[in-house]
Amino acid sequence: MNLKKSGIFVFAILASILGLAEGAIMSEETRLEKLQAYQDLLDNEIRPIELELLEQTPSPFQPGLGREVKEERVEIVLTDEELLEKLSNYINPTGIFSIGGEYIIIFKEKKLKVGSEFGIAYEGKEYLVKITEITSRTYTVQRGVSELQLKLK
Repeated sequence: MNLKKSGIFVFAILASILGLAEGAIMSEETRLEKLQAYQDLLDNEIRPIELELLEQTPSPFQPGLGREVKEERVEIVLTDEELLEKLSNYINPTGIFSIGGEYIIIFKEKKLKVGSEFGIAYEGKEYLVKITEITSRTYTVQRGVSELQLKLK
């Protein structure tokens, strides 16, 4: 296909996309606006890809090739109180019961009393949390110097 035919083909596609063929009659201003829009699209500058950038770009067909981008991980240090808030989402007891006036909290098959510690995995680390109080409907957990009272769900 020669350049003139390809230009007509592109023009026909653009005309259909931009709605040049809306009707047989259009105002001169509208026609000039649309022709200018087509010309602006055809006048886009095509720049070649720089060889340096092309060498650094990984291949979509071979993901291991190309320059490796190292990801920097910034570790966010949470206070005990903030960490306890995050860990509380992973504390899911199944029940609380009382034997002889002493409350016991149940985690599936584990039964824990006041003073018991248990581990919670959060973002690849294991954190110890201590139970400091259990009532008939609530329990309090402690991490470091911070305590958080939670309700049985």
